Amino acid sequence: MNSLLAGLDIGTSSVTCVAAEPLSDGGVRIVGAGQAQIDGAVREGVLLDVAQTVQAIRRAVSEAALLCTDDIRSVFLSVSGSHVRGFEGIGTVSVEKPDSDSPHEITGEDVARAEEAARLVRLPQGARVLDIVKRDYCVDGFDRIRRPPIGLIAEQISARIYTVMADRLAVSNFESAAESAGLSIEGIVPAALASGAAVLTGDEMDMGVVLADIGGGTTDVAVFRNGTLAHLGVVPLGGNSITSDLQALRVPWDQAEKLKTEWAVASSDLVDPNQSTRVARLGGRGTFTVSHSVVSQVVGQRAEEIFEAVAQEIARSGIDYVDLPGGLILTGGTSRLRGIVELAGRIVGMPTDVGVPTGFETSTDLVLSPEFATAVGLVITGRERREAAGDDREGLLSGFFRWISGIAGRLR
Repeated sequence: MNSLLAGLDIGTSSVTCVAAEPLSDGGVRIVGAGQAQIDGAVREGVLLDVAQTVQAIRRAVSEAALLCTDDIRSVFLSVSGSHVRGFEGIGTVSVEKPDSDSPHEITGEDVARAEEAARLVRLPQGARVLDIVKRDYCVDGFDRIRRPPIGLIAEQISARIYTVMADRLAVSNFESAAESAGLSIEGIVPAALASGAAVLTGDEMDMGVVLADIGGGTTDVAVFRNGTLAHLGVVPLGGNSITSDLQALRVPWDQAEKLKTEWAVASSDLVDPNQSTRVARLGGRGTFTVSHSVVSQVVGQRAEEIFEAVAQEIARSGIDYVDLPGGLILTGGTSRLRGIVELAGRIVGMPTDVGVPTGFETSTDLVLSPEFATAVGLVITGRERREAAGDDREGLLSGFFRWISGIAGRLR
């Protein structure tokens, strides 16, 4: 494995790849980015056309590797779609008492038993665990303890775990496509977690914030609280739903996409009733005139439906809005839609803004846009995972050498 970090985001409309070099201070410097369009190969996070996806992966990776000093051979892969879900588990155990005359101090073994008990939730058939987030701990009724409470005197300890899972076959198909493109999979990350790592600050995650990553086919909704993921859900609607609605005006897909991205507005307050434009008719049969009011009404209605579903996902988290002062942060390509911030704030009922990737060095400004959030977050998360894996290996080696030294000492 080389030191180069790479993130691969296979979305509904495009495949995005970002390459980065790890920095000595723990950060990353992005040195390359590439994007390739796909059409109908992925629907709601399910791969439908392997050959087209493999070709798009190769194009995106080749473009990202142009300025890299090393080849892109392995990637951190994002997974999204309606099949990605999360659920909370709570495990409570009594603190073991090796000596009844001594205080009952929580040990690492007690913490591990509580965490294991929290994971004992039956997964749906065919599910695969993508990530296990250790949220917090509770000691004798004192809750929201961020770090393992080793050394505290207690009768009981509880651990709260949030498990993110996805359909096993859906994930395997994406892995297979990446491998067919000549890549090895270094890690798999839920897309919402990757996007959050790229556009949210530590303070926002601590205080409470909602991320809505609006992709082509789906919208990932992630609620963060006390520094960790508290809820994850996926809305089966995205930017392509808006484009499809505009096609009902009898215009070609590319014309509908252009109307959405360059002309329409999502908020009725921004509509110009005196504005109109001519567009190509479906089938190439001449042109006709459409008004700004009609186009924006179509866009606004679908956008309202998306954010009504986002509000439902926030409600499912069980976290009150007063505990989410960071508000709603939008990212993904559709967050560029004019007026979408105003509409989202009105529908969801909380302060709303657009989030772009930050917190890294870069040699290409291409990645400083919402549609690159997931791919950028993959390299940031990948750096953290590599460091954690290195710490685990060092701990194992240290323990092994202590064990060897102990044996050698007893043999003297």
